[in-house]
Amino acid sequence: MKLCKILVIDDDFPVGYLIKISLEAEGYEAVLALSGEEGLEKARASPPDLITLDVLMPEMDGFEVMEALKRDEALNSIPVMMISVVNEIRKKKGMEMGAADYLLKPIDFDNLLDRMRGLEINEKERDED
Repeated sequence: MKLCKILVIDDDFPVGYLIKISLEAEGYEAVLALSGEEGLEKARASPPDLITLDVLMPEMDGFEVMEALKRDEALNSIPVMMISVVNEIRKKKGMEMGAADYLLKPIDFDNLLDRMRGLEINEKERDED
């Protein structure tokens, strides 16, 4: 599966915007949501191929967003890359909840792209089986 549309959910506008414009510079369509609720609304309105999801957000944190995504049959197969400044305990929780990957802030954009491309290859291999 070629990743084309990426939904970036991050309450920190400068960080989210930087991810968005960096993805667009690489040819991806990127949409920014500044809260968990807004992210879920945008995902339901136009399901993306991949979601990058900040963990530490007010009102609805990344884990709550992940739970809502996994409960929604229309959204539960979308790969989610969780992104945060948090430690290994939270990384483990995110992976156990079904995250496709978990990156630490500050974002190394080349690493983000490499991991996204890795997801594309893994999805393609599964589709061929």
